[in-house]
Amino acid sequence: MADATYDAIVIGGGNKALTTALYLQKYGKMETAVFERKHEIGGCMACDESGVPGFIHDQHATDIGDFYFKMVEEDFPQFKERGYEWIPYEIPGGGIFEEDQSNYLISSPFADPDQEITAESFARFSQRDADTWLKLWDMWSKEGGFDAFMRYLHNPPHPNPDEPDIFEAFLMGSKELRELGFDRGWFIRTAIQVMSDLFESDPLVTGLIRIAHSWQSVPSDIVGGGLYSLFALLSQTRFGGVKGGTHSIAHAAYKCFIEDGGKSFAEHEVRKVLIENGKAKGVELNDGTQIEARKLVVSGLSPHQLVFELTGEEYWPWRTLRRVRNLSYWYAGSVNWYTWDVHEPPNYLAAKDNPDLPKVGWLTLGSMDPWSMPLSHYYKRLGQQCPDIDLVICNHVNRDKTRVPDGKWSFLAEDYSGGPPLCLYKHSDKWWRDYKKEHMEAQLKHIQKFAPNMTWDNVIGCSPQNEFDETRMLNLYKGCWSGVDHNPTQLGRHRPIPELARHKTTIEGLYATGVAWHFAGSCSASQGYNCYKIIAEDLGLSLPPKSKDRGY
Repeated sequence: MADATYDAIVIGGGNKALTTALYLQKYGKMETAVFERKHEIGGCMACDESGVPGFIHDQHATDIGDFYFKMVEEDFPQFKERGYEWIPYEIPGGGIFEEDQSNYLISSPFADPDQEITAESFARFSQRDADTWLKLWDMWSKEGGFDAFMRYLHNPPHPNPDEPDIFEAFLMGSKELRELGFDRGWFIRTAIQVMSDLFESDPLVTGLIRIAHSWQSVPSDIVGGGLYSLFALLSQTRFGGVKGGTHSIAHAAYKCFIEDGGKSFAEHEVRKVLIENGKAKGVELNDGTQIEARKLVVSGLSPHQLVFELTGEEYWPWRTLRRVRNLSYWYAGSVNWYTWDVHEPPNYLAAKDNPDLPKVGWLTLGSMDPWSMPLSHYYKRLGQQCPDIDLVICNHVNRDKTRVPDGKWSFLAEDYSGGPPLCLYKHSDKWWRDYKKEHMEAQLKHIQKFAPNMTWDNVIGCSPQNEFDETRMLNLYKGCWSGVDHNPTQLGRHRPIPELARHKTTIEGLYATGVAWHFAGSCSASQGYNCYKIIAEDLGLSLPPKSKDRGY
């Protein structure tokens, strides 16, 4: 006999699983319980005072788009009241080139709806490129590109993986994109090739690829990654931060879930899914406690954990086993997120020419060479440190002073150029500790090329996080920040594999979601929402009233 019984059991309290639980409880009218291994709900929406007391650091998820939780805001009116406050970047993107301190900016559509300010910045490199950006923006904002993107994000993939998805169909029919040279060949072109087809300025091509790469980590020379980089770049214009850090999202979602009657159990790790006659009947915890599920079980863990740990090979088709076993992790894996606590913000040399640079939310600091980013991936593959650092500065504090003591500053430096992939090279704890110290020195020296005041005298503390630390997140198998790699075979309707992309498994009553699911790794709630939609379709549950009108 079971020790407890619920309609729905959710394994893991991370972002996606918690979103599914929210909808199951409120709109599915199911008694839902979440079981979480850690001491609290939230998963990768985590922040704390890890560097210096009084300085709040995002430990994983950091900048987010306004569209990440748009449907949750609409479907749960109390979400904002419970602590979710999205703060847009004044200027979402920009970059400085180390060769001559030249720079560019990408303005927010909330401040610059027609993108004339961005075009003016691009025109410093090429008037033709400025005009191209405006045409791209027409495609995105007036021809329906962003609306198609939203429907693509917040609807499960088509049941037939051979069918074009929502966004692909839009791109193929876009008049503006055709006029810019789009053809079907772009679906297999690299980011360097697609951006070079669009823009003539090599420095600008490099800067735009670098910003897009920061968000999606697809090597810019990988076949088929070009269009993904392009719409990642366009969507980043809507990025910002969450007041107080991303853990505020977890708090708000948790409160909504509990107030609607949901149950959560922290420090309760699920050992396995209980399966009888091919159907998921509940879960067993590490202490042997058995919890019955009247209707269904949802896994929020990685594909590998779902198939090989929670269930077992005997329950899965041979092709599913092979594909999950052979998923790729190393492209996205070795990223470094170092949060620096400082007395004063970086004083960029280029700000004398462009005083708006300190306001940029996602500022790239690197060379003009578009091959500098593929080079970093080549070095990583060999287990070596790339000599050229490609850095991005995440600047939350400019709009959110709740993260730092009065008069102080902090910023997150994201770096893909350093460190061997954990899934390819095994090192001791001491090796990683020494590596962090060396890499902190390298980062600081690199930043000094652009902001000479960034010396150790200005530094109060630093919290270095890399894939070694990401393994603390149980669903980040092999330390890959995006769950599984972002490459064309593991994105969209192929993510994580076509057989699992629609969240339903071959085990009756067992569903799966998480950062490794459609459309890509991010802090977006879309994967959890899409999982609920599949469950609702299967069991005849209600959808939110606004879902039909908004198209998702």
